[in-house]
Amino acid sequence: MQLYNSIRFVAGGLSDQLNDYLHLLGITSSRQTAIRALTFLSTCAARDLRNAMTPMAGVPVGPSICIDNLDMEQRVHAHSIGHRTMMFHGSWGYIHHPHPSLLDSLDLSELSLKSYYESLQKVSSLIIQPSMFLPTADEDLHFEAVLKSQIARVMRHYIAEPSTRDGSIQIHPPSIDPIDCSPPNIKMLKLMDASDNSAEGIGQVIESIISQSGLTAEEFCSRLQVMDGDLGTIQNFNSLRALRTPSAHPEHNLHNISFQLGASHTLWNIAQNILTAHFGDPTKTNDLGAWHYLHALGIPSDKAVPKKDFDQMINNMEKIHEASIFHCLR
Repeated sequence: MQLYNSIRFVAGGLSDQLNDYLHLLGITSSRQTAIRALTFLSTCAARDLRNAMTPMAGVPVGPSICIDNLDMEQRVHAHSIGHRTMMFHGSWGYIHHPHPSLLDSLDLSELSLKSYYESLQKVSSLIIQPSMFLPTADEDLHFEAVLKSQIARVMRHYIAEPSTRDGSIQIHPPSIDPIDCSPPNIKMLKLMDASDNSAEGIGQVIESIISQSGLTAEEFCSRLQVMDGDLGTIQNFNSLRALRTPSAHPEHNLHNISFQLGASHTLWNIAQNILTAHFGDPTKTNDLGAWHYLHALGIPSDKAVPKKDFDQMINNMEKIHEASIFHCLR
């Protein structure tokens, strides 16, 4: 228990003086013991990461890699020579091995690097039809069921309960495409002293990932590699690849890497655009935007997205939607 507490306190930034006091009380181990334990854990994590990145027989695609930028500030209140507030601009990430049941349901021959290149060549001749963006009949029925469930939910919570639950509309919307809820198999990457905010920086991040994987550049670039990132990271990577074109060396042109927007970033961008489009102008009292609902509910309404807080933004959208439905029902 003492070692467990000391490791957590080191990660939490506990000072040496307070750690020595807790060590005297028998609550934690010494700081040296905690550092040695963290060093051993980091060595084991690096070995597990290399094993996870080792190519598997019959699987032509590497595990998914998710990266993002990271800014950490070490604030010093009493400044002196050699003791200043410092900012760390780097990157962090992890690799995610897909579940074996998912791999069994796929045609692995379609995940090879050759198939990926062939698919890219067909993009230029792809004819975009409006029907690709229109919902199908089943999707229309599902959307109708979702709207009915939302109305029923507001009715039950704020107005009245049904006399009988038999045959009543369900308050939970029907599922779309349920996914496996088993714990993911992820391995953390070591913090990288390279930020992905430029073409040069994303190149350093890729080199650091290759170094941590234990693979050579040729081995890393010999299979399709899917990576997740935000929009800025993808743009910087495309700039890096454009600077290295043309090149016949796979480890230089990085054509085996396919970047895609991460799910969280995609949901963030879509939700932010929806809320911003309906938010209105809080400085104009005659503006009938969504900010009126937040103001009536006692929620700060000066900004559509306060402090880039995704959870708070989604909660505000849910409250606005429920208030709109309640107003229509009353």
